Amino acid sequence: MQRGDGGYMRVVAGMPDASERLPPSAGRRLKEEERRALVQRLRQQGWSYRRISDELNISYSVVSRWLDGPEAAATPLTPLPIRLSVVLESGEAAPRRATPSQPPLPSVPVPVESPPLLEHLVAQNRLLLHRVDQLVSAEASRKQAMNDLELRLVANIEEQHKKLGERLLDSLKSLLRKFSRG
Repeated sequence: MQRGDGGYMRVVAGMPDASERLPPSAGRRLKEEERRALVQRLRQQGWSYRRISDELNISYSVVSRWLDGPEAAATPLTPLPIRLSVVLESGEAAPRRATPSQPPLPSVPVPVESPPLLEHLVAQNRLLLHRVDQLVSAEASRKQAMNDLELRLVANIEEQHKKLGERLLDSLKSLLRKFSRG
């Protein structure tokens, strides 16, 4: 037992398995290569990404990047420009409304850069749609796996129920035979 903060007692009821504990080297400062190797070894032992990040005090995203590799990371989307110019159907830029705190802008025609911006937005939209498709397919496969697991569990429970029912019936029959003889 240990006396912890505030005078509370802490009781350790049992020790985890030797395979479930961190190696003794985890307490000392490790180089990045050593930490990567430790992360990979713990993952091979069945540790979850979250548990590895919690135990080694490494961010979850770093653990994920180390284990999945840079190719698994989604490509970052380039930010949109700060100002967008609205293009009218006539092909001219729409006049901007001046706010009261800003002086009116001179009536210099604003260059129209709509096609590259439009292509950029379309490319971002395609990337997002691709990512959504990936997430939908992953969710569908997870759902299918859960349905399969549920069916297997129900079948197993029904089988166990049938076996136990038969055993109970056999036990009752033998008891009835025993009492009817005596």
